[in-house]
Amino acid sequence: MMLIIGGAGQGKLAYALEKTGYGPDQVARTPEEARTRPIFAGLEQWPELDENELLAANPDVILICDEVGCGVVPVEPAQRRRREQVGRLCCRLAKRAERVERIFCGLPMVLKGEGPWN
Repeated sequence: MMLIIGGAGQGKLAYALEKTGYGPDQVARTPEEARTRPIFAGLEQWPELDENELLAANPDVILICDEVGCGVVPVEPAQRRRREQVGRLCCRLAKRAERVERIFCGLPMVLKGEGPWN
């Protein structure tokens, strides 16, 4: 499994599609779709995802998640809890991932893993 993180609009999905050669039709947008598709974009929308179940079904999935912990802290407690859930999910996934990359302004930064990934 590979984890790609970065801010909204930073080019994470475009980067993954370019590197893999996959098309937009191969991108999952829900956990159910992610069980069978090679890329799962929008992970931040699913903070309560059962990562064990997903990775058992699709161990080579490329996960893409917007960073939600940077910027202004939300006033509403529910939004703060959601941010924390997403952050903890990414921590668990990063620990298990073979490779973790952060995309900033379309440029990749390897946080974990060595050598090219495709």
